[in-house]
Amino acid sequence: MKKDIFIILPFKESLNPNHAGAVSLYVKDTTKFSKYKNLIKIIFSDDFDRSDLFRNKNYITNFCKKFKNNKIKIIEIHNRPEYLPYIKQHFPDSKIQLIFHNDPLSLRGSTSIHERENIIKNCHKVIFISHWIQQRFFSGFKNSSLSNTIVIPHGIKKDKKVNINKKKKQILFVGKLNRAKGYHIFIDAAKKFKNYDSTWKFIAIGNEARKNIFPDPSIVKEIGYLKNSDVLNFYAESEISIGNSVWEEPLGRIAIESSSRKCLPIISNKGGLAESKNIAIVLKNNDSKEIFSLLKKITNDIKFRRDKQNLFYKNNNFEIKTISKNLDTVRSILLKTSTIKQEDF
Repeated sequence: MKKDIFIILPFKESLNPNHAGAVSLYVKDTTKFSKYKNLIKIIFSDDFDRSDLFRNKNYITNFCKKFKNNKIKIIEIHNRPEYLPYIKQHFPDSKIQLIFHNDPLSLRGSTSIHERENIIKNCHKVIFISHWIQQRFFSGFKNSSLSNTIVIPHGIKKDKKVNINKKKKQILFVGKLNRAKGYHIFIDAAKKFKNYDSTWKFIAIGNEARKNIFPDPSIVKEIGYLKNSDVLNFYAESEISIGNSVWEEPLGRIAIESSSRKCLPIISNKGGLAESKNIAIVLKNNDSKEIFSLLKKITNDIKFRRDKQNLFYKNNNFEIKTISKNLDTVRSILLKTSTIKQEDF
């Protein structure tokens, strides 16, 4: 079947569930519910000979060579603005979308105002997964026209079968095990709490290439990287999750995923995390003292805990089917205005 929509993942991102990152999960989940899923081809590193892939430039130039004769109607670039000039040059008739998953000022190809102005000029639609990322993109602009930009966040399918009364006394940390994610603060809070109540378990899910934080395993049990479906199962069986990032998170999946399984999220107020404030308890001070204090209240007051778990589940409006539909709405407009002849669907 002819593919009219090509989605380009960043170099090193994979659809393999054992290695999928946040961008891959976004693409995989939204494509699953897309009305155009049979017209979509997802491009990732595994599609090419890895011996030829040493950096982003080789990856995107190999893509351009391989598909240069394809009449592609829409090309969606995810989180790599540096790919845009190559796509623009080799596919002049294609509609181009660029989707930002991280701070544009930290990505090659969008750090300067001039580069970001060119992105607005050369893309038919620019999509951000959070309002915080959108605001960062327009930082320094004299005239900020949002007309060809839109915010479409991550989504999740809520689990209606979670039995809230069968949850285990587990407190989760999910993410890279480093200081930027606040892992050192989490560990310190866990030490304090284990001295107060040793019946609760602290579990860390994730890894870190340059790991330098090693907790006492009797306090925090590290179980390494897990595929997303397994992480969701942990949320479903656990009472509390903590995502106390120190750095400016672009959005943060922890509150979205955790609340969808009625696991009570505690988050910091950094970057795009603030956009999850209706489905999580937000820390006023991201320190072990406040986390310890909160954990005492939450674990001792089961009514408070259940009320918050149910409320955040109800408030979670990051429905994956709606997110996918919003992406399809943008695609429908681009397909109708495509300069390439549109096929019947």
